[in-house]
Amino acid sequence: MNVEPTPLRRNDRSTALVRAAPAGLMSMTRHARRFVLISVSLLVAACSSVQLGYNNADTLLTYSLDGYLDLDDAQERFARDRIGALHRWHRSTQLTAYAALLTEAQEKLARPVSAADVRDFNNRVNRHLAAIGDRAAPDLAQLALTLQPAQIERLADRLARDTSKARRELVRFAGPESLAQRIERAVERAEDWLGPLSPAQRELIGASLGRRPNAQEAWMQERERRQRELVAVLERIRGEKPAVQTAAGWVRDYFGELAEPREPERRAQLAQLRDDHAALIAQLIDSATLAQRATLVKKLRGYTADMNALAARAGNGG
Repeated sequence: MNVEPTPLRRNDRSTALVRAAPAGLMSMTRHARRFVLISVSLLVAACSSVQLGYNNADTLLTYSLDGYLDLDDAQERFARDRIGALHRWHRSTQLTAYAALLTEAQEKLARPVSAADVRDFNNRVNRHLAAIGDRAAPDLAQLALTLQPAQIERLADRLARDTSKARRELVRFAGPESLAQRIERAVERAEDWLGPLSPAQRELIGASLGRRPNAQEAWMQERERRQRELVAVLERIRGEKPAVQTAAGWVRDYFGELAEPREPERRAQLAQLRDDHAALIAQLIDSATLAQRATLVKKLRGYTADMNALAARAGNGG
């Protein structure tokens, strides 16, 4: 369950494959954005009850990547082939692990949930994301070695436009009613997982958001930093033309920075944002009524069933 950043809702998940929007359990997805789409969106898709979206993830990811880079014919063929291979690997090796993780989460709901439990869950999700990035890095590096300056410029421009749009949304909530509006959006997201919230639970959300008024701006700055770093990695690969293994190492370093920045101040800021968010989630779960817990468990069971069904198709050659 997530309250802030935005989780993917059940009826939005197929669209999210193209947008790569992110999500509490998938917070890395939200901030990695488009080039990381190949790796992290498969995990987003895996958490979808809309199995059609996952089954067509390779086509959707290729389409989205082309939209951001304007691939030539050879690049598109390469991307389609390697995304297809990544998708098959993901289905056959990763989905059962996700199902097991969510099954364990359901079992933990039978007792009090701590912020440490939430952080542990998120850390384990991030390790799965890291495995996808590690697997995809050589292919991403090989594609990056073929990019032309105009393609990287196109990517930078599209990312800048995305950020500009997101900033306009942020400005909308920067006035006197900003906290109230943020609370209402957070309540809506929480209710997607738990059902209707009580006044006390709404107060929990309000108090948490009130203690961190600059959280949205901090996430925005992190997003912009990651986009600049992504473009810089691609420009470095294009300019220096290293061996694929070397370029893959640079891509892996970029992925590593998403989870654990090397810069101490930046790492501490992200840790604090994640800790605050985990504390709020734990409070909401522990304050949940029996009906709310049942709603949450039902949702998690649905995702678990989806993942097991998708993984079974791999075993049957589907």
